[in-house]
Amino acid sequence: MARVRADRLSVVPAGTLAATFEESEVAPMKSRHIGQAAPVNSRVAAFATHASFTASRVSRALAAALPLLAAEPAFAQATADSPTQDVVVTAARVEQKLPDTLPSTTVISRQDIETSPATDLPDLLRTFTSFSVAQTGPLGSQTSVFVRGANSNQVLVLVDGAPLSRADFGSAPWELIPLDQIDHVEIVRGNLSSLYGGSAVGGVVQIFTRHGGGTSIALSSGSFGTTDGSASIGHRFGDAVTPLDIGISISGQTTNGYSARDANVDPSANPDRDPAHQDGATVSVGKTWAPGQRTEFSYMHSDTHSDYDGTTTIVEQDTLNTNLDSFSLQSHHQLLPTVKLDLSAGETSEHFTDPTEADSEFGPSSTYGSGRTRLLGAQVDWRFAPDHSLQVQYENRSERFGEQLDPQRTRVTNSERIGYLGSFLDAIDVQANLRHDDADDYGSANTGLLALGWRITPAWKIVGQVSTAFSAPSFSDLEYAASPDSLKAEHSRDIEFGVHWTGAGWLARATWFSQRQHDLIGFDPVTFASVNIGHSANRGIELAADGDTGYGKLGLDATFQDPRDTDNDTELARRPRTLVTTSYRVPVFGWETGAYLRYDGPRADVDPVTFENVQAKARTTLGLSTQHAVSTNWSIGAKVDNVTNSRTPEVLGYTAPRRAVLLTVRGNWQ
Repeated sequence: MARVRADRLSVVPAGTLAATFEESEVAPMKSRHIGQAAPVNSRVAAFATHASFTASRVSRALAAALPLLAAEPAFAQATADSPTQDVVVTAARVEQKLPDTLPSTTVISRQDIETSPATDLPDLLRTFTSFSVAQTGPLGSQTSVFVRGANSNQVLVLVDGAPLSRADFGSAPWELIPLDQIDHVEIVRGNLSSLYGGSAVGGVVQIFTRHGGGTSIALSSGSFGTTDGSASIGHRFGDAVTPLDIGISISGQTTNGYSARDANVDPSANPDRDPAHQDGATVSVGKTWAPGQRTEFSYMHSDTHSDYDGTTTIVEQDTLNTNLDSFSLQSHHQLLPTVKLDLSAGETSEHFTDPTEADSEFGPSSTYGSGRTRLLGAQVDWRFAPDHSLQVQYENRSERFGEQLDPQRTRVTNSERIGYLGSFLDAIDVQANLRHDDADDYGSANTGLLALGWRITPAWKIVGQVSTAFSAPSFSDLEYAASPDSLKAEHSRDIEFGVHWTGAGWLARATWFSQRQHDLIGFDPVTFASVNIGHSANRGIELAADGDTGYGKLGLDATFQDPRDTDNDTELARRPRTLVTTSYRVPVFGWETGAYLRYDGPRADVDPVTFENVQAKARTTLGLSTQHAVSTNWSIGAKVDNVTNSRTPEVLGYTAPRRAVLLTVRGNWQ
């Protein structure tokens, strides 16, 4: 098959611990921020079904099931009243209040998802983050995401703690995660390789799936023949001391789409529409055996059928069918009053078929392939003094990928990590990590992180952080290298300074960052070879703010950067120097109304016909949303994405998403 690797500049052939710990006998480390915390949702889970659901099937099933469901919620999917109350687990791999994190961390809540104009995960990232998103068509199309100028395979994505990584490219299949299956998202920017390994050079995005909390149903219909249906059910069984929690969420989305490639730019493109269909399901089970002893298992499945404009000589659309399965097993055990053991196992597998690619203009290509990434881990957390903890962790990561015409590829990496989190004199916060990774095909490397925070007042904090990173080439990189021995592993050194302010329901951060990489891996669009860039660098400033103005909720996320190949003094492709997103939500006559503005500045790209380096134009989009509660349990809403119908593409040669309207009816029972 042919997949577009957006950060490789061409069409190329391809083939955590969610550490909520209920009933813990150990008090959490002291927070400097008063207010009731929204508990980190124990992403508990269990078996799941493999069925496919359309919106109509969802509505019929729920109509029959609603009278049988009790109102008791299963997993307390609580939402904080303000960002200062959120509790996160990704920034240090232990539980922290959001204002206490030293790495730059943000949260996208389920309420944010429902009130935004986004219809898929790439669109959600456009709406709330200043990430650079490169999507090559409608629902289900290949998507690359760049954080702080890092390559798309240098951003680690976790689903309930399981690594979501395509074993061939090493990057995450963002487009395969149904938005209806997401409860909330934690985002940590900057190098966290010493916590999570080589995939976390640019940052970590952890997705927590919906595991029920009462009962909910949503039905939507809109432009381009789009229909969307979802339902979520959860229940708690047993007593309060040893409960059994079970939840299930299902979804189905269909669209007639639009032409993925732009025939006005590339005359060889097929101008007809590229429809898509995506089903999803998540089933979860969690059991508390005794106070301080809990086991959780979650499973997510998605089934995506999407047409795209590839390289077939047959006058019809290429069709890509992809199944994604992700499971996470976690068991938390309080061994002593100050010692906790966390055990984890996670796996992501992807299987694709693409029958029309058997007639590629480049000759026969793989019509099916599969990849698997598996992670096993154990972590001991020892709180040896108030406000001081030590973590010792071991991980085993195995990756496997194979296509019809290519041999099986495998890699096993063993890792050990020691981490420290502490506070001194109620004013100085420290986070330190050392990690050793040993890959069976690319040797070993040591990485580290040291972060310091100084609370000069209860509201103001100054933060500094230094870190190193190591990232081995992906299987795709090795396949397209001039020779396997010619491609070197990537190395990075990062430094950042920031100012954080918390007060009156607001959280604001300003961060200056500098990243220097050597042997960064790129793709030559002329020779179609993976190559090392001698040296690259990125420096910039990030601004983030989230809070209530008294008249409405305001959000801001902006990045001003300069990602460059410093050896040739050229910009790195598809990474704008300026990215800004703003949002404002306010009640208007009983309607919760929001406006979402995004600006992507000019950026380097490659002409899809001549393969010459060119400068792509800036892109500005506006989204609107509104919803209204018509009763205690029912609400109605409307979304408009790309209100001005901007035709400026994210990726040259690919059609920009058109203006789209979506109407929604939603029901909730607690």
